[in-house]
Amino acid sequence: MGRIVLLEEHVANKIAAGEVVERPASIVKELVENSIDAGSTRIEISITDGGLTEITVFDNGGGMDPDDAVLAFARHATSKIRNAADLENILTLGFRGEALPSIAAVSRLSLKTRAAGAVSGTGLVIEGGNTLNSFETGSPQGTLISIRELFFNTPARKKHMKTPNVEAGHVSDVVNKFAMGYPEISFQLKSNGRILLKTPVNGSLRDSIAAVYGAETARDMLILEAANDTARLWGYIGKPSLSRASRSHQTVYINGRFVKNRIISEAVEKAYHGMLMTGRYPVFVIKIALNPSEVDVNVHPAKTEVRLLDSLDLPEFITEAVSGALCSNRLIPPAAVPKKVFPGIKPVKPVQEVWEPKFNRPAPEPDSVSEMPEVDYCSASEAATSVPYVAAETETAARDMVADSDPGFPWLRPIGQINSTFIAAQGVDGMYLIDQHAAHERILYEKFMDRPEEFIVSEQLLFPVTLELTHQEVQVLNENILILADLGFVVEHFGGDSFLIRAIPAAVVKNGAKEIFLDLLDYFSRNRYTISGKALKEKMLIIMACKSAIKANDRLGMPEIESLLNQLADTRNPYTCPHGRPTLVHFSGYDLEKMFKRVL
Repeated sequence: MGRIVLLEEHVANKIAAGEVVERPASIVKELVENSIDAGSTRIEISITDGGLTEITVFDNGGGMDPDDAVLAFARHATSKIRNAADLENILTLGFRGEALPSIAAVSRLSLKTRAAGAVSGTGLVIEGGNTLNSFETGSPQGTLISIRELFFNTPARKKHMKTPNVEAGHVSDVVNKFAMGYPEISFQLKSNGRILLKTPVNGSLRDSIAAVYGAETARDMLILEAANDTARLWGYIGKPSLSRASRSHQTVYINGRFVKNRIISEAVEKAYHGMLMTGRYPVFVIKIALNPSEVDVNVHPAKTEVRLLDSLDLPEFITEAVSGALCSNRLIPPAAVPKKVFPGIKPVKPVQEVWEPKFNRPAPEPDSVSEMPEVDYCSASEAATSVPYVAAETETAARDMVADSDPGFPWLRPIGQINSTFIAAQGVDGMYLIDQHAAHERILYEKFMDRPEEFIVSEQLLFPVTLELTHQEVQVLNENILILADLGFVVEHFGGDSFLIRAIPAAVVKNGAKEIFLDLLDYFSRNRYTISGKALKEKMLIIMACKSAIKANDRLGMPEIESLLNQLADTRNPYTCPHGRPTLVHFSGYDLEKMFKRVL
């Protein structure tokens, strides 16, 4: 007799459950996807002990008739596809027919559902994959599913669950993603009776972002809209000042499905290049609409991974669109000011047009590509549209000019230096503090990047610079000697671990040559197997700009300050240095009045 046998259905369902049901959050994801596919406008989720004790999901969608309610728990039973060809045109979130039988196989499940127009509903009780009861019952239109004692019959898997608080956090993250993905649906999440999330039914993505991340974060996000022949892109991207230490606040949807795709994340991050410090990541909620035939969503049972056709050129399109949105907005971070004036007294809000979460207004997002305004991507020369302060004789004239040129660099009138490190300047909308070193770094970096052949060309030194290197540094130097020569450094072995720098790039300050060279060797050492020639050249130009720029404690006269501000205004990205640190911060007139208790 052969050794290969067909598994019994309840065993196969438990194996499938291992792929689909990793933890309570997996169940919430699958059930909410079904609720969305059912056309719901209201979805309520409740969990007890992180979902390990109980999970309930209610929706007001289309519901099911008695036959469908029973068949839904059969493996590979689905209403979403009929044949293999349908896999090329999937428009729903669920389609495999594995979720419900997999969930039922490892829990005690009860269901109540009523289809639209039906007089009564259907109830089911399933335990460990076995149907114990099926009955007629009263029920509102829609579906209510309750999952109790998850993994009661698979103790090995239950052992690997985290604490209730950790599991609740995973559930919350899943529901947050749905809330931002479907702002036209009202979501409510309760944990042990406490409301964790409640969103409005107004279709506003920004309001949904506010419900998830808070109103302050939502206010600091910029609208993103773009379309080409193959894709439509919309959503919100955070200002550079809104960055985070991880990618946890990066959310991408393709055809309504939340996906994890590193290529898309990196395409967005590329647009922030030079605006963020190392180890910081932008915040964004981005939605992409593609022809379903261009996307393979049948890659993994959890359906969070997708495969895209290379012919779409999607990364380039995304980077260009995000760059356009960033350079079309003024990105000066506000200075931190006291939140409270007196205990118990709320400050008066400034009289200006600011976004506030309003849960009764129409959605700002367009409903179709034809309704979207054209996105005018700024060119390198247009990105720094500015109004130099010397061009306006009065603040009134400056205000008029700013109105015409906004969102370019602000009109500034320099006042002087603070501690020989910061420049104080007056604008039409408050006070600005400029970091003189960061500002000069940005100026020099863009000058070097625009004309590298002029600044990287080698210049012979009258007196060579002597280097005493460690054994590891010698190895790194030998591996990269030709690259360094291409960057303008000519190095000669002087015996043992000693070397002479005979020539340096034209832009390098002579007394800073040794420090810059050693910094490059250190960079080689840390990135020796991943660095590209382009990235290396850029890194050297950043180091050169940093070492050549005005330093803190350098005294500047007013003509030098004026020249610095005008040159900064002419850069493509005047808001950050090449390392991503801000070049200037803004105190509004209201901020100043609040600090001096002139407003309450």
